[in-house]
Amino acid sequence: MAQIHRREDDSEIMYYNDPEVPFYVRDHSRLSMFPNREMLAHWHEDIEYIHVREGKMAYHVNGVEIPLGAGQAVLINARQLHHAQATSGEDCVYLAVLFRPEILSNNIALRSNYIDPVISAHIPYLLLEESHPLCICLDEAARLHREKAPAFELRVLSQLNQMWALFFQLVQQESNAGTPPQSDPDVAVQKQMADYIYRNYPHRLTLGQIAQAGGVCKSKCCQIFKKYFRKTPGEFLMAYRLEAAAHLLRTTGQSVTEIAYACGFNSPSYFTEAFRREHGYTPRRFRQQSSGEK
Repeated sequence: MAQIHRREDDSEIMYYNDPEVPFYVRDHSRLSMFPNREMLAHWHEDIEYIHVREGKMAYHVNGVEIPLGAGQAVLINARQLHHAQATSGEDCVYLAVLFRPEILSNNIALRSNYIDPVISAHIPYLLLEESHPLCICLDEAARLHREKAPAFELRVLSQLNQMWALFFQLVQQESNAGTPPQSDPDVAVQKQMADYIYRNYPHRLTLGQIAQAGGVCKSKCCQIFKKYFRKTPGEFLMAYRLEAAAHLLRTTGQSVTEIAYACGFNSPSYFTEAFRREHGYTPRRFRQQSSGEK
């Protein structure tokens, strides 16, 4: 069965068009691309940059809500739990940039001295204005990647290295300022419970099983899901099943019935109704639109 690919710790594996240059740009993205204009929570080893062009969104990193409007951006460190949702009746248009830190250098000493300390620092995100030098570097890297002039890879890498030097300096300043911020232990618990759902969503799951995966009681489980995902465990499980089903509809020739059972639904009719409520289309219509059929 085709699935959203994940590592052993269930962080997402990001695939790049050119694996030798792990840098991805998605300009003029819209939250309306996602059901209910909400991007489902996830985490990965990549650095992520979101620059809002039009509209507003609420970006959530490790349970902290970050309001973003046009001209604002957020830089998310690796391995942080994050998701986004629109906050008004209007759509939100944004630039998304992702890259793997190893693109910066394969030199062991440079990685040890400058890359690893940033990734392991207790700085999950930076809230930025578009005039900030970090934004200027990343916006320029996105432009260079989009235009693909001769030797653009070198120019993109130059911008990323400038950005990382600034990021490193900010981390050093935070470290020298005093006691570093403590990480929230509930983040690890939430990841464990989400891991359990990611691995077992095709099967019947109970609240007790999900809570047990995180080593907490049922009420604490619900509290943590609301804190980090703004959903109950059942709502998150349903959203993930529907996301997995949409992926199968786009990428495989499996029938709607086969996909329904593969994603944990107990009947094709229940799956069709739940999918229609979430996406606004039946699974068959969604597949037709995804493939460009009329």
